[in-house]
Amino acid sequence: MQIVDIKKDKLHLTRIFLSNGEEVLIDNDVCSENCLKKGDALTEEKVNDLIFQSQYLRAKSRAVWYLDRKDRTSKDLYNKLCLAGFDKKASAKVIGRLTEVGLIDDRRFAENYANRLIEGNTSKREALQKMLQKGVPYDMAKDVLANCEADEAEQINALIDKKYRTKLLSDGGVQKVYAALIRKGFSYDAVKTALKNYTEFED
Repeated sequence: MQIVDIKKDKLHLTRIFLSNGEEVLIDNDVCSENCLKKGDALTEEKVNDLIFQSQYLRAKSRAVWYLDRKDRTSKDLYNKLCLAGFDKKASAKVIGRLTEVGLIDDRRFAENYANRLIEGNTSKREALQKMLQKGVPYDMAKDVLANCEADEAEQINALIDKKYRTKLLSDGGVQKVYAALIRKGFSYDAVKTALKNYTEFED
């Protein structure tokens, strides 16, 4: 097949018209690197390769844009690229390359995110679920959290002061706060002891 026409399309993209009636969008840089011009003969394999090159460059650019705004896990970034419409193989190659150069580091993300959660008085159980939702591998999340120092009593007291102090004074308040803290992943004994000490101190 041949290129019958070439036209600039959207920003960074060129529309290639082929003799078989197909139209493909190729990144401008890919067009330049391959010196594409009207009349060039292209095999189907070459067309597919040009499309892949274009997808890879565009996906890499988008990935770096995402990472400039906040750190992400490899899984989270891969899913975000796919949802944005980029080819899965191109997206996977981008993730591999960015991991190789250190722009993506799941362990670094896991440690930073775990520390923020614990410092924000999130229980380790709830922190584990949040980390999994961000794409941190289960074994890595467990290992990172095992190395995080967390005083459940202090966390619970801080949460009571911030969110539940008024509720404790309402009818059935202690039971409601107890249930809320258990749902947040704190252990039964820690919640029971903290509430007992807190209410005695308030009295």
